[in-house]
Amino acid sequence: MSEPVKQSDAKKPKAVSPATSSSDMPEVRVLLSLRGHEMRTRQRLAFCDELVTMLETLYRSAHALASSGLGSAQTDLDTRVSKAPASMHTICSMVRDLGSAINRTLDLVDFDGDFDAETEPSSARSPVMPVVQQTLAKAIDEHTGLRNWSDTERIGLSFGARRRMELVWSVAMECFRTNPKSAYPAMRPVVLLARRIAKDTLELLDPATGPIAEDRGHAYSITKKIRAQVEHIRNLMVQKCDTMMGEMQAVQSAIVKAQSQTMSLVRNLSDLGAKTP
Repeated sequence: MSEPVKQSDAKKPKAVSPATSSSDMPEVRVLLSLRGHEMRTRQRLAFCDELVTMLETLYRSAHALASSGLGSAQTDLDTRVSKAPASMHTICSMVRDLGSAINRTLDLVDFDGDFDAETEPSSARSPVMPVVQQTLAKAIDEHTGLRNWSDTERIGLSFGARRRMELVWSVAMECFRTNPKSAYPAMRPVVLLARRIAKDTLELLDPATGPIAEDRGHAYSITKKIRAQVEHIRNLMVQKCDTMMGEMQAVQSAIVKAQSQTMSLVRNLSDLGAKTP
Protein backbone atom coordinates (compact mmCIF):
# COMPACT_ATOMS: atom_id res chain seq x y z
CA MET A 1 0.00 0.00 0.00
CA SER A 2 1.19 3.49 -0.72
CA GLU A 3 1.98 5.78 2.18
CA PRO A 4 -0.89 8.20 2.91
CA VAL A 5 -0.20 11.82 2.09
CA LYS A 6 0.03 14.07 5.10
CA GLN A 7 -2.42 16.97 5.20
CA SER A 8 0.39 19.47 5.79
CA ASP A 9 2.28 18.15 2.76
CA ALA A 10 -0.83 18.33 0.61
CA LYS A 11 -1.20 22.04 1.31
CA LYS A 12 2.38 22.87 0.30
CA PRO A 13 2.71 24.31 -3.24
CA LYS A 14 4.69 22.21 -5.64
CA ALA A 15 8.17 23.50 -6.39
CA VAL A 16 8.71 24.78 -9.89
CA SER A 17 11.54 23.09 -11.72
CA PRO A 18 14.36 25.52 -12.58
CA ALA A 19 14.51 24.03 -16.05
CA THR A 20 10.84 24.81 -16.55
CA SER A 21 11.14 28.44 -15.46
CA SER A 22 14.26 29.27 -17.47
CA SER A 23 14.04 27.04 -20.54
CA ASP A 24 11.83 29.50 -22.42
CA MET A 25 14.27 32.42 -22.22
CA PRO A 26 17.88 31.19 -21.78
CA GLU A 27 19.02 34.51 -23.23
CA VAL A 28 18.11 36.18 -19.95
CA ARG A 29 20.77 34.18 -18.08
CA VAL A 30 23.35 34.95 -20.76
CA LEU A 31 22.44 38.63 -20.74
CA LEU A 32 22.76 38.88 -16.94
CA SER A 33 26.15 37.15 -17.12
CA LEU A 34 27.35 39.54 -19.80
CA ARG A 35 26.12 42.52 -17.82
CA GLY A 36 28.10 41.37 -14.79
CA HIS A 37 31.21 40.85 -16.92
CA GLU A 38 30.77 44.28 -18.49
CA MET A 39 30.51 45.90 -15.07
CA ARG A 40 33.81 44.30 -14.02
CA THR A 41 35.63 45.46 -17.15
CA ARG A 42 34.24 48.97 -16.69
CA GLN A 43 35.56 48.91 -13.13
CA ARG A 44 38.99 47.98 -14.51
CA LEU A 45 38.83 50.94 -16.89
CA ALA A 46 37.84 53.27 -14.06
CA PHE A 47 40.67 51.91 -11.89
CA CYS A 48 43.19 52.46 -14.71
CA ASP A 49 42.03 56.07 -15.07
CA GLU A 50 42.30 56.64 -11.31
CA LEU A 51 45.73 55.01 -11.20
CA VAL A 52 46.98 57.15 -14.08
CA THR A 53 45.85 60.29 -12.25
CA MET A 54 47.59 59.18 -9.07
CA LEU A 55 50.82 58.21 -10.84
CA GLU A 56 50.88 61.55 -12.65
CA THR A 57 50.67 63.28 -9.27
CA LEU A 58 53.46 61.04 -7.96
CA TYR A 59 55.63 61.79 -10.99
CA ARG A 60 55.17 65.56 -10.66
CA SER A 61 56.06 65.59 -6.96
CA ALA A 62 59.05 63.27 -7.47
CA HIS A 63 60.30 65.20 -10.49
CA ALA A 64 59.99 68.52 -8.65
CA LEU A 65 62.15 67.26 -5.80
CA ALA A 66 64.62 65.45 -8.06
CA SER A 67 65.19 68.52 -10.24
CA SER A 68 65.36 70.99 -7.35
CA GLY A 69 69.12 70.69 -6.95
CA LEU A 70 68.79 69.66 -3.30
CA GLY A 71 71.22 67.06 -2.04
CA SER A 72 73.83 68.24 -4.53
CA ALA A 73 77.56 68.06 -4.14
CA GLN A 74 79.21 69.31 -0.96
CA THR A 75 80.65 72.29 -2.83
CA ASP A 76 77.12 73.70 -3.27
CA LEU A 77 76.29 73.38 0.40
CA ASP A 78 77.22 76.96 1.38
CA THR A 79 74.97 78.37 -1.37
CA ARG A 80 72.07 76.22 -0.22
CA VAL A 81 72.59 77.09 3.42
CA SER A 82 72.57 80.83 2.68
CA LYS A 83 69.09 80.46 1.18
CA ALA A 84 67.75 78.22 3.94
CA PRO A 85 65.64 80.80 5.83
CA ALA A 86 63.72 81.65 2.66
CA SER A 87 63.34 78.16 1.21
CA MET A 88 63.02 75.74 4.11
CA HIS A 89 59.21 75.82 4.01
CA THR A 90 59.26 75.04 0.28
CA ILE A 91 61.75 72.21 0.81
CA CYS A 92 59.62 70.62 3.54
CA SER A 93 56.52 71.04 1.37
CA MET A 94 58.13 69.18 -1.54
CA VAL A 95 59.17 66.31 0.75
CA ARG A 96 55.70 66.21 2.29
CA ASP A 97 54.04 66.15 -1.16
CA LEU A 98 56.28 63.30 -2.29
CA GLY A 99 55.45 61.27 0.82
CA SER A 100 51.73 61.93 0.43
CA ALA A 101 51.80 60.85 -3.23
CA ILE A 102 53.75 57.67 -2.42
CA ASN A 103 51.40 56.73 0.42
CA ARG A 104 48.22 57.41 -1.59
CA THR A 105 49.53 55.38 -4.53
CA LEU A 106 50.36 52.45 -2.24
CA ASP A 107 46.88 52.67 -0.71
CA LEU A 108 45.29 52.73 -4.16
CA VAL A 109 47.05 49.53 -5.28
CA ASP A 110 46.16 47.85 -1.96
CA PHE A 111 49.73 47.61 -0.74
CA ASP A 112 49.63 45.82 2.62
CA GLY A 113 53.32 45.57 3.45
CA ASP A 114 53.44 41.80 2.83
CA PHE A 115 53.96 42.08 -0.90
CA ASP A 116 55.10 38.97 -2.73
CA ALA A 117 56.12 39.43 -6.36
CA GLU A 118 55.40 35.73 -7.02
CA THR A 119 51.77 35.99 -5.97
CA GLU A 120 49.29 35.89 -8.84
CA PRO A 121 46.62 38.60 -8.75
CA SER A 122 43.09 37.43 -8.09
CA SER A 123 40.47 37.76 -10.82
CA ALA A 124 38.80 40.57 -8.88
CA ARG A 125 41.93 42.75 -9.00
CA SER A 126 43.49 44.65 -11.84
CA PRO A 127 46.61 42.92 -13.23
CA VAL A 128 48.35 46.31 -13.10
CA MET A 129 48.24 46.39 -9.29
CA PRO A 130 51.08 43.91 -8.65
CA VAL A 131 53.21 45.64 -11.29
CA VAL A 132 52.91 49.00 -9.53
CA GLN A 133 53.40 47.31 -6.16
CA GLN A 134 56.58 45.60 -7.30
CA THR A 135 57.96 48.79 -8.91
CA LEU A 136 57.45 50.92 -5.81
CA ALA A 137 58.61 48.19 -3.42
CA LYS A 138 61.84 47.70 -5.36
CA ALA A 139 62.61 51.43 -5.49
CA ILE A 140 61.84 52.02 -1.80
CA ASP A 141 63.65 48.91 -0.52
CA GLU A 142 66.78 49.54 -2.57
CA HIS A 143 67.10 53.17 -1.48
CA THR A 144 66.12 52.76 2.17
CA GLY A 145 68.64 49.93 2.38
CA LEU A 146 71.48 52.40 1.87
CA ARG A 147 73.52 53.21 4.97
CA ASN A 148 73.16 56.99 4.55
CA TRP A 149 69.35 56.77 4.65
CA SER A 150 69.59 56.95 8.43
CA ASP A 151 70.74 60.56 7.94
CA THR A 152 67.17 61.51 7.00
CA GLU A 153 66.13 60.99 10.61
CA ARG A 154 67.72 64.37 11.34
CA ILE A 155 64.93 66.02 9.32
CA GLY A 156 62.22 63.77 10.75
CA LEU A 157 61.92 61.63 7.61
CA SER A 158 61.52 57.84 7.70
CA PHE A 159 59.64 54.89 6.20
CA GLY A 160 57.32 52.84 8.37
CA ALA A 161 56.93 49.07 8.44
CA ARG A 162 54.34 49.23 5.64
CA ARG A 163 56.65 51.31 3.41
CA ARG A 164 54.69 54.47 4.13
CA MET A 165 56.79 57.63 4.06
CA GLU A 166 56.52 59.68 7.25
CA LEU A 167 57.67 63.26 7.77
CA VAL A 168 57.60 65.05 11.10
CA TRP A 169 57.10 68.62 9.90
CA SER A 170 58.21 70.32 13.12
CA VAL A 171 61.46 68.33 13.24
CA ALA A 172 62.26 69.14 9.60
CA MET A 173 61.58 72.85 10.00
CA GLU A 174 63.60 73.05 13.20
CA CYS A 175 66.55 71.24 11.63
CA PHE A 176 66.61 73.54 8.58
CA ARG A 177 66.24 76.59 10.82
CA THR A 178 68.90 75.78 13.43
CA ASN A 179 71.28 73.37 11.71
CA PRO A 180 71.07 73.71 7.89
CA LYS A 181 74.56 72.25 7.38
CA SER A 182 73.16 69.00 8.76
CA ALA A 183 69.74 69.27 7.11
CA TYR A 184 70.85 69.68 3.50
CA PRO A 185 73.09 66.56 3.34
CA ALA A 186 70.21 64.63 4.93
CA MET A 187 68.13 65.51 1.86
CA ARG A 188 70.35 63.59 -0.57
CA PRO A 189 68.87 60.08 0.04
CA VAL A 190 65.29 61.25 -0.47
CA VAL A 191 66.25 63.24 -3.57
CA LEU A 192 67.87 60.14 -5.07
CA LEU A 193 64.74 58.15 -4.23
CA ALA A 194 62.59 60.83 -5.88
CA ARG A 195 64.75 60.62 -9.02
CA ARG A 196 64.29 56.83 -9.12
CA ILE A 197 60.53 57.05 -8.55
CA ALA A 198 60.14 59.72 -11.24
CA LYS A 199 61.95 57.49 -13.76
CA ASP A 200 59.98 54.34 -12.85
CA THR A 201 56.64 56.17 -12.78
CA LEU A 202 57.25 57.61 -16.24
CA GLU A 203 57.84 54.07 -17.55
CA LEU A 204 54.57 52.89 -15.97
CA LEU A 205 52.74 55.73 -17.71
CA ASP A 206 54.31 55.10 -21.12
CA PRO A 207 51.38 55.02 -23.61
CA ALA A 208 53.23 52.64 -25.95
CA THR A 209 54.87 50.08 -23.65
CA GLY A 210 53.47 50.85 -20.21
CA PRO A 211 51.43 48.14 -18.43
CA ILE A 212 48.56 50.53 -17.64
CA ALA A 213 48.02 51.44 -21.29
CA GLU A 214 48.10 47.74 -22.21
CA ASP A 215 45.59 46.76 -19.52
CA ARG A 216 43.31 49.68 -20.37
CA GLY A 217 43.36 48.76 -24.06
CA HIS A 218 42.60 45.13 -23.22
CA ALA A 219 39.71 46.10 -20.93
CA TYR A 220 38.32 48.48 -23.54
CA SER A 221 38.48 45.77 -26.22
CA ILE A 222 36.63 43.32 -23.96
CA THR A 223 33.99 45.93 -23.12
CA LYS A 224 33.43 46.64 -26.80
CA LYS A 225 32.97 42.93 -27.58
CA ILE A 226 30.58 42.50 -24.65
CA ARG A 227 28.49 45.43 -25.84
CA ALA A 228 28.21 43.83 -29.28
CA GLN A 229 27.13 40.52 -27.70
CA VAL A 230 24.60 42.28 -25.48
CA GLU A 231 23.05 44.05 -28.49
CA HIS A 232 22.90 40.75 -30.40
CA ILE A 233 21.16 38.95 -27.55
CA ARG A 234 18.77 41.84 -27.02
CA ASN A 235 17.78 41.64 -30.69
CA LEU A 236 17.23 37.89 -30.34
CA MET A 237 15.08 38.46 -27.28
CA VAL A 238 13.04 41.11 -29.09
CA GLN A 239 12.47 38.72 -32.01
CA LYS A 240 11.49 35.91 -29.65
CA CYS A 241 9.14 38.20 -27.75
CA ASP A 242 7.56 39.35 -31.02
CA THR A 243 7.06 35.72 -32.04
CA MET A 244 5.55 34.86 -28.66
CA MET A 245 3.31 37.90 -28.86
CA GLY A 246 2.09 36.81 -32.29
CA GLU A 247 1.40 33.30 -30.99
CA MET A 248 -0.46 34.68 -27.96
CA GLN A 249 -2.58 36.92 -30.18
CA ALA A 250 -3.38 33.93 -32.42
CA VAL A 251 -4.37 31.86 -29.38
CA GLN A 252 -6.45 34.74 -28.04
CA SER A 253 -8.22 35.11 -31.39
CA ALA A 254 -8.90 31.35 -31.45
CA ILE A 255 -10.33 31.52 -27.92
CA VAL A 256 -12.58 34.45 -28.80
CA LYS A 257 -13.73 32.66 -31.94
CA ALA A 258 -14.43 29.46 -29.99
CA GLN A 259 -16.38 31.39 -27.36
CA SER A 260 -18.42 33.09 -30.08
CA GLN A 261 -19.20 29.75 -31.73
CA THR A 262 -20.13 28.24 -28.36
CA MET A 263 -22.52 31.09 -27.57
CA SER A 264 -24.06 30.80 -31.04
CA LEU A 265 -24.52 27.06 -30.54
CA VAL A 266 -26.12 27.64 -27.13
CA ARG A 267 -28.57 30.14 -28.62
CA ASN A 268 -29.46 27.78 -31.48
CA LEU A 269 -30.09 24.94 -29.02
CA SER A 270 -32.24 27.22 -26.88
CA ASP A 271 -34.30 28.30 -29.87
CA LEU A 272 -34.66 24.68 -30.97
CA GLY A 273 -35.89 23.67 -27.49
CA ALA A 274 -38.43 26.49 -27.46
CA LYS A 275 -39.89 25.45 -30.83
CA THR A 276 -40.24 21.80 -29.91
CA PRO A 277 -43.90 20.96 -28.80
